[in-house]
Amino acid sequence: MSRLALIFFMSIRGEGVAPWELSLQYGQVVLENKAGATVKNSLVAEPATRDKEGDAVRFTWNKKKVLTEWGSQNEAVSTVTVINKAGAIDLSDVKNQVALVVDLRVLKRPKDHVTLSLESNWDWESRASIALKNVLRKLPKKQWVSLPLPLQCFKDGDIDFTRLTSMMLLHTDGNLELEISGARLAVFPPEQVTCN
Repeated sequence: MSRLALIFFMSIRGEGVAPWELSLQYGQVVLENKAGATVKNSLVAEPATRDKEGDAVRFTWNKKKVLTEWGSQNEAVSTVTVINKAGAIDLSDVKNQVALVVDLRVLKRPKDHVTLSLESNWDWESRASIALKNVLRKLPKKQWVSLPLPLQCFKDGDIDFTRLTSMMLLHTDGNLELEISGARLAVFPPEQVTCN
């Protein structure tokens, strides 16, 4: 289990740690100095402060109608992504023993559906998600928390834990404002897991 610290610590002080990249819109908007925005400012990133200036990133989702070329809502423009620029990692041996832990602070609670997804094989059809709307609404407002999301709860899709390529796809089509200072894998006792 000690090898986890070596294979996965994707962001510290609001920045991606190689080979992980923190971006918007599936890597199409790379953050510069922790700042960036998607079309119509549907999703805006800017530096924030947890312990010292610039050690976190504030993400603001603004409910905008942005359509794909096929006329449906373009979910990509309202997605924060942490992707593996070097390929994929295999977490199949530890998926029932670890959680993705996100250090965050909710500034504006969501009223619409929010999901956090994992993706494998660089394939949008190979994802699994957790609904976060109710979780984020229950968190203390404007307080930093470490939110554990056990990997075994990502069950609702066709995910290949032997080839994980994206460890965080955070999306809402509604309004939401939160700050993230870090995300990592941590040991999480299976007996404590509740996937609600």
